[in-house]
Amino acid sequence: MSQEVRSVVIAGGGTAGWMVAAALARVLGPRLTITLVESSEIGIIGVGEATIPAIQQFNKLVKLDEVEFLRHTQGTFKLGIEFVDWHEKGHAYMHAFGPVGRDLAYIPFHHYWLRDQQSAGSLWDYSFNWLAAKQARFARMERIPDTPLTGLLWAYHFDASLYAAYLSRLAQGMGVRRVDGKIAAVLQDSAGDVRALKLEDGRELAAEFFVDCTGFRGVLIEQALKTGYEDWSHWLPCDRAMAVPSARNEPLLPYTRSTALEAGWQWRIPLQHRTGNGHVYCSAYTSDERARELLMANLDSEPLADPRPLRFTTGRRKLLWNRNVVCMGLASGFL
Repeated sequence: MSQEVRSVVIAGGGTAGWMVAAALARVLGPRLTITLVESSEIGIIGVGEATIPAIQQFNKLVKLDEVEFLRHTQGTFKLGIEFVDWHEKGHAYMHAFGPVGRDLAYIPFHHYWLRDQQSAGSLWDYSFNWLAAKQARFARMERIPDTPLTGLLWAYHFDASLYAAYLSRLAQGMGVRRVDGKIAAVLQDSAGDVRALKLEDGRELAAEFFVDCTGFRGVLIEQALKTGYEDWSHWLPCDRAMAVPSARNEPLLPYTRSTALEAGWQWRIPLQHRTGNGHVYCSAYTSDERARELLMANLDSEPLADPRPLRFTTGRRKLLWNRNVVCMGLASGFL
């Protein structure tokens, strides 16, 4: 595309759609007309509740206040991920964010630790994030006072549906137009580029550029443009999941827990108002009934709903940008 884009239509809301809308509105502002179309009748997946520290950069980009963001999304702080029973039953490993120790004279810290293992103790004694996580402690501390040592590095757990709703209000406040409707057809020009989306009520949403956030369906990137999909199942065979909320646990642990099961793993994500749980598994090695049984048997608190099943194929679109369409979120791929 040689000319400057002046209008964008985002197909689909949810976390992906409203993240795109908020970022475009904040960065390009009045130079761009931004429209997002979503249907209030179509639900969102909404189980992506655990993040990595890179989410801070996005939140800063769109100028979110951290306290307000956590309040609106029922969020909690995350210092790392604990992996339980992966190496062997009864074994646990914490992947803590942030550095371990301090590099000296351009030599990574772990080399010093390896040299002095007999007297140096555990490597994780030198991880501030690990020590705080294991004690269920947290503070906004980017540097340990009066030392050259890095402080805590954090991410968040949050309710993905609430995050999408929060970004929706933010984006609309910056001028993004929201249209409620279902996409009936994708209209293309003679060259094959998308020129407009036709809704079921007959309205047409024309633009110069489109972002596909329609989830696994890939209404623009796949159904219209026939982009193709790279199937990664031979590397990543898990193809199903079940998600269920349970009651809030005490204390609120500042880390995600991933527990290995027979043919997959179970996640546990602490939020302010509830706990997010799910079981990712491979249908070639276990049944849906067995997966549900394991999930419900390993909850740490009372379930608040029935498990919700999800099916997916791990992989990505062969092109993430095809013609005048970019795909984001589940429309682009999943693993």
